[in-house]
Amino acid sequence: MRILIAGLFQYDWYEKICADTIEDLGHEVIRFSWRKYFTSKLGRVEAALGWSGPITREVNNKLIQTVTEHQIDVLLVWRGTCINKKALQLIKQRNPHCTLVSYNNDDPFSPKYSAKNAPLNQRRLWQTFIKAIPAYDRNFVYRPVNIPEVLQAGGRQADILLPYFIPASNQPIELSDAQFEQFKCDVVFIGHYEADGRERYLQQLVAGGLDVKLYGGKYWNHQVLGDLVDYFGEIREVYGDEYRQALAGAKMCLCFLSKLNRDTYTRRCFEIPACGKLLLSERTDDLMSMFKEDEEAVFFSSPAELVEKALWLSQHPAEIERIARAGRQRVHQDGHSVQDRMKEFVNLLEKTHLESLVQCSK
Repeated sequence: MRILIAGLFQYDWYEKICADTIEDLGHEVIRFSWRKYFTSKLGRVEAALGWSGPITREVNNKLIQTVTEHQIDVLLVWRGTCINKKALQLIKQRNPHCTLVSYNNDDPFSPKYSAKNAPLNQRRLWQTFIKAIPAYDRNFVYRPVNIPEVLQAGGRQADILLPYFIPASNQPIELSDAQFEQFKCDVVFIGHYEADGRERYLQQLVAGGLDVKLYGGKYWNHQVLGDLVDYFGEIREVYGDEYRQALAGAKMCLCFLSKLNRDTYTRRCFEIPACGKLLLSERTDDLMSMFKEDEEAVFFSSPAELVEKALWLSQHPAEIERIARAGRQRVHQDGHSVQDRMKEFVNLLEKTHLESLVQCSK
C-alpha cells in the first residue's frame, strides 16, 4: 500500500516512528507535515486560537493536492485538528479509492476541554476534528471511552490503537558514575503538571523521607509546589538520552494518568517497564488487566498507599529488581512494541482499504 501520514511531526515517537516502522513492514509511506505552515505570525495566531484562517485553508488545499498527485491508497491523518470535513470530502471525490483514516492520541470529547471555564483556544481545539469525523472511513482512538463518542459523532468505524514502547530507545542502559550521581533517587516522575492533585503525591513522598526527582515543563512552579520548589530546584524537561538516564537513575518510576484526557493507561506505562524499571502507577482496571499487581508493576490509589509502598520497596531492592524484570518481560511478551502495534494497525488499514475498494466497485 501507499500510505500518506499527515500530521504535525513534532515528536519522533509519534508520526515519525510509525512511518518508519510501516516502511519496515514493506509499505510505501509519504510524510506530510503541516508544522511549517504554522510557524509564521499568522499561523501561530491560528494555532493558538483554534481558528481556521488562510493558513489552515492552505494546509487543507496542499493535502488535497498531495494525495491526488501521489495516488495514495490510505490517508492517515494524525491528530487532525486543522483538517476539515470539506477537504476530506474533496479528497474522496477526486480519489474514490483512497481510504481515509484518523488517529487521535488525545481525548477530543473530554468534558474538561468544553467546560465553560476552559480557555477559549482549548474549547475551540477539537471543533474542526469532531465535525470531520463522519468523513473518515475509520477512526482510531487511544482510549475505550472514545469509541462510542466517535460513533455518536457520526464515525463509521472506531477502534483502539494502544500506545507503545520503542525497543531501540526504551531498553535498559548503564549509567556512568557521573550520570548516576546526577540522576540517582528513590522515585522519579517525568511528566507535565496537570491540576489533578498529583502534586500532593509528590509532597507526601518527600514528607515520607524518600528522595524524589521531578522533570517536566514550566507549569511545575511555586504556585503548584509551594516550598517544594526549592527542594526540586530547576524543573526541566528531559528527552532522548536524558529521559532514559533519568529513568535509569531511579529505583522506582512514577506514572500519573491525565484526567483531562480521561486516561486509564499512557505511553509511559509501556516505556518504563521496557527500560527495565519498576512501574509505580495510579491503579486502573485497564492497567491491572495488563500487569499483575505487585508482580509486574506496583499500583496505588491514594498518597498514603503510594508512600507506604514506595517506602517498603526502597528497603527491598531485590523486590524492585524482580518486579522490574517481570514487567519488562510482560511488555515484550504481550506485544506492546511499536513494531507489534504497527503490524496490527497495518492489518486493519489493509482490511479497511479492501472494504473501501469493494464499496467503490458497487
